[in-house]
Amino acid sequence: MNGTNLCEVCNEREHTRLCDYATGTGIITSVDFKELTETCNKKICTACAVQLWDDCDICPDHAEQVKKKLFRE
Repeated sequence: MNGTNLCEVCNEREHTRLCDYATGTGIITSVDFKELTETCNKKICTACAVQLWDDCDICPDHAEQVKKKLFRE
């Protein structure tokens, strides 16, 4: 298996998802003036991904950040 296809968290399994955690916003397209959101895009496998809701998976690092924000740890 090619190393570029491995999960960036465990480095053992093939990645099947990208982290959806928003890292930036504010880019507006010039054609239809839609806002684009930048995401982490860390390569993650199903086992390492943390699913927030349908079609929204984040890496464990960002899951920890979300947990701290929600529970004010």
